[in-house]
Amino acid sequence: MANAARGIGIAAGAAAAGCAMAYGATKLLSTPPPERCCPTERARRDTFDGLAKKWDSTVRFDEFMAGINRSRRRLVQRADGDVLEVAVGSGRNFSYYNSAKVSSVTGIDFSRAMLEVADGRRSELSPIQLRLKLTSVQKMDFEDASFDTVVDTFGICSFEAPVEALREMRRVVKEDGQILLLEHGASNWEIVQGLLNRSTQRHVEKFGCYPNRDIARLVKEAGLHIAVDERKHFGTTYSLVCKRNPPKDDDDPE
Repeated sequence: MANAARGIGIAAGAAAAGCAMAYGATKLLSTPPPERCCPTERARRDTFDGLAKKWDSTVRFDEFMAGINRSRRRLVQRADGDVLEVAVGSGRNFSYYNSAKVSSVTGIDFSRAMLEVADGRRSELSPIQLRLKLTSVQKMDFEDASFDTVVDTFGICSFEAPVEALREMRRVVKEDGQILLLEHGASNWEIVQGLLNRSTQRHVEKFGCYPNRDIARLVKEAGLHIAVDERKHFGTTYSLVCKRNPPKDDDDPE
């Protein structure tokens, strides 16, 4: 009986210690690290310029293992009509556009070096017409309601002013158009979010992007309606289909 009681006591003590350690780890990881100045947009553009020629080889394995290629294909194949792809980067989505549905693709990026890599992949889009333009998504010179579809894959994390960028996407998409977003950002798991918070500074300096942004909140703040919201990888990978406005209720008067 004494041995049993001792065993129970040891087990209870171990459980309590384990809980305490887990709680402590969670609190440690969920507590934001001391704030430091993150790189400016110019510094991050220089990062992308420097990574451009080796970007595909840098991310290819990780994207394959995480199933990102399938996510890209599923989302991009929703595109139709005249398409604007912002933060087009090296053109990793080009091979996924459906030429039976897409008339043209306009790709923009703030990195000239990335656009040069994308230009070398024109054949992957053929026979779809491609236009590439060096510009910032936060200050696009396209007219209102110019595009049927706007596509952005893993760009919101790198925008200096993400809400402003999303508002610009909303401005240039047609009233009945769609904005397709594949992004990585904040997790709905506290401990995972803690890890993201603690690695953000290093990640921004190395890859030029913020991995811990609450993408859904930013999208809603920009005035967009989320029609489809799918998550993977502890909630950190967002696949969103957005509209300019919520659908009108059939009973609403015209």
